[in-house]
Amino acid sequence: MKHLTPLNLCILAGLIFTAGCGGPDDPLSVFKQTEMAPQPGPPMVIEQADQDIQKRFESGPDEQKGAVQNAVLWAQRYEEMSLKNNELREQNNKLALQNNQLQHDAEKVKLQLESTRKELNEANEFLQQMHVELTKWKSDVLGFRDEMRQAQQAQLEALAKILKLLGAEPIEQPDSARKQPAPAGGKE
Repeated sequence: MKHLTPLNLCILAGLIFTAGCGGPDDPLSVFKQTEMAPQPGPPMVIEQADQDIQKRFESGPDEQKGAVQNAVLWAQRYEEMSLKNNELREQNNKLALQNNQLQHDAEKVKLQLESTRKELNEANEFLQQMHVELTKWKSDVLGFRDEMRQAQQAQLEALAKILKLLGAEPIEQPDSARKQPAPAGGKE
């Protein structure tokens, strides 16, 4: 413990006086020791090896150097960390810009995807309409095929009558030959 000097004694007396310690007329309050003090538990024992104690009092590599060397060392460390901080900040800014660009590109791609889907749906509807029209056209063409044959047959008969009137001799064909064979690639 420190030795009490006259200055320390004056400060202590001033503190006691200002703390409200009255004169001898004020009654002293006495507390029971059990109320004030916490219940003592088993004493805590910290075992320390001799090596731990020795390390505590040895001077480290920083302490062996002079104060100027320590200041230079800390200044170098500060400069290195400052440079590293600046590099990391620049990298963070680049990554943030890149992230914003990627988000912008993703929005563009989403808009293009929506547009492409819309166009694809329109194209599918158009193809379905064209398929319906083609099917209708086929049925119309195939439906008129018999009518066209009948018209051609009527023309042939009319030509045969004209030739007969002009004096041509008719050639008799058997009944099987009168019926025209179906075209090679056509469907009826």
